[in-house]
Amino acid sequence: MSEHYFLAVPLPLQIKEKLDDFSQKWVGKLPFKKWTFKDDFHITLSFLGPVTYTKSVELMDQLKEELDDFKSFNLTVQHLGIFGNDAKPRVWWFGLENSIELINLQHRISNICEKIGFSVEKRTYNPHITIAKKYNDIFDKEFKVPFTWEEDPLKFEADEIILYKILPTKKPSYQSVASIKLK
Repeated sequence: MSEHYFLAVPLPLQIKEKLDDFSQKWVGKLPFKKWTFKDDFHITLSFLGPVTYTKSVELMDQLKEELDDFKSFNLTVQHLGIFGNDAKPRVWWFGLENSIELINLQHRISNICEKIGFSVEKRTYNPHITIAKKYNDIFDKEFKVPFTWEEDPLKFEADEIILYKILPTKKPSYQSVASIKLK
């Protein structure tokens, strides 16, 4: 099995801890097979699939060059959502306040990835932080996935991009391979 990679904005430890505290209250009460491990919370920018070492070096060099002028920016976690329908949600996630900087960053990264030869997602970018995924068909309790964030908004600075390797059988499941600091 080949290793897969993705680019993401990491979250500060204190934000990960607050998100984990929230999500742990719902384990066993909602029909998901996989819950995000605290250290794995992130905001995906681009899924890359299998990547050779040479291609990863080329990608990171190109990103460093083309994002040299990109400044860090603030993000706010402020709502909840799902992918799929209410009866059988595929993914439950934390949503972010709209950020033109995040959209611009993702767009620039997507263009760089495409120039280098990676396939890029064609759907509209929907930035989020996955709480849980994989609907459990044999879940036998009544449930209602919450959509209202009743916590205070969580604000943090996005100042780094990380290339992660996916380790599906480990916890944490994502290993940092390389990073780029934003100005």
